[in-house]
Amino acid sequence: MISVFDYTDYRRYLEDWYTEKKKENGSFSYQLMAERAGFANRGFVYLLVKGKRSISRDNCLKLSHALGHDRYEEQYFENLVAFNHAKGMKEQDRYFGNLCRIKARGKGPSALQTVNRSCYEFYSTWYHSAVRSIIDLYEFRGDWKWLSQMLTPAITAKQAERSVRLLERLGMIERDRNGIWHVTARNITTGNEVAALGIRNFHLGCNELATKAIASLPVEQRNVTGLTMGISPMMYGKICEEIDQFQNRIAEMVSEDDSANRVYQLNFHLFPLSKPDGERKGKQ
Repeated sequence: MISVFDYTDYRRYLEDWYTEKKKENGSFSYQLMAERAGFANRGFVYLLVKGKRSISRDNCLKLSHALGHDRYEEQYFENLVAFNHAKGMKEQDRYFGNLCRIKARGKGPSALQTVNRSCYEFYSTWYHSAVRSIIDLYEFRGDWKWLSQMLTPAITAKQAERSVRLLERLGMIERDRNGIWHVTARNITTGNEVAALGIRNFHLGCNELATKAIASLPVEQRNVTGLTMGISPMMYGKICEEIDQFQNRIAEMVSEDDSANRVYQLNFHLFPLSKPDGERKGKQ
């Protein structure tokens, strides 16, 4: 059964909802959905699903009523639309938080919801992965002040404690009978839609740290290089593959390093500095 709580894209939700109804009743149509919502334009819902129209708050509530939502589903759908149309990251983060809270009230808290929310929190803040790495390097027993001061830049002791509790909820670390925290697995990967929302903030935070590192750290403690080049879409794909392979080799090297004593952040950036349009000069 299609549930709005399972979606972070309202257009995909509407399309899946329509497909399910169409299977139940072959005569069901987007035009009928529009009529039930009271839209003068009978093709509005179809155009909305295809991304050719946007929807106002009033029309959002009309459509929600036509879909038979209860009050929590209606609130979720309204915030889902606002989340998808949010222009800035802060606004998008705010609406995502609303979605998590409404979902917990309307569907009831579940392990999956808790993990999704925690996963988003983990990837949204740069220092959670750093805290995890520090715990992997040292015998950590719960000295929050020490842990907070080990980071560069330092965080508060309260932030350090919350970070550890978050890592514990996600099953990334655990505490043994002697009170020492341990990493449960060295490598972690992403792959779900919720995590991807937090990854964006994580990379932005790392970029800010990289900028500070250039200004504050001596050359022997940082490695910053850059290359400006003209490439084709095909070459872009090949370079991305090379980056992936190189990153995997680095991960293998790190896993074999038994004398690690410091946490580093390695970022890869490949982005356009020009538009693809324009007449290209032939090579001489």
